[in-house]
Amino acid sequence: MKNNQMLVAAVCAALFSAGASANKGMDPVSQNEINQAKSLAITSAAAPAGMSRRTGTQAATSSAAPSSPEFLNVETHRFDKEDNRRNQRWADVTVYDYATDELIITVVDLDAEEVISKTRHKNMQPPLSQDELSRAFNIVFDDPEERSILNAEFKRITGETLHSVDQLQYKAFTFFADSMPGVVNAASRSCGAQRCAQLMLYTHDNVVFEVSPIVNLSAGVVTQRMGY
Repeated sequence: MKNNQMLVAAVCAALFSAGASANKGMDPVSQNEINQAKSLAITSAAAPAGMSRRTGTQAATSSAAPSSPEFLNVETHRFDKEDNRRNQRWADVTVYDYATDELIITVVDLDAEEVISKTRHKNMQPPLSQDELSRAFNIVFDDPEERSILNAEFKRITGETLHSVDQLQYKAFTFFADSMPGVVNAASRSCGAQRCAQLMLYTHDNVVFEVSPIVNLSAGVVTQRMGY
């Protein structure tokens, strides 16, 4: 009886180990793997020059489009179920190239430490990075016309004067012109082909502003102001 129990336990352990090994390639990427994937994408022969010199401070403080691709995401590469490489550790590195308005997806092999492929895509706009969100807000806050609107809204809601960005909360979403075909103006029609953000602004008491600016991050300008 004892031998049978030991045999069952050994079989279960072997099956669990095999299952864990089979699923290794699908595990979420760790922070170390994210750093490794970024490094591989940067140093690959086809990587755009200057990508490694990108800094968050430059992105957040400048209204001009970044001179080097904007990192967006690193995630585990998804293999087809029939692909015999599905146990390998691959990752997809996604960046946005403002110079050409293209999304770049670099597939890297983390085990072999090499780039598998690099593809460029037009008209693909994934969610914004934190740097892009900050830059979109700064473009709005630094625009004289938009700032006057923000000042008035803040005064209406709080009764106080708006002095700095620290007095506001904000969120931003990727904006596509075709999501509002009858509403967008001529300046916003390129959103989707170019990278745009729609901002939602609110106070620290979570009172939402009645205006929602559209920012073309590729051009570094406010293109339109939506109302609620």
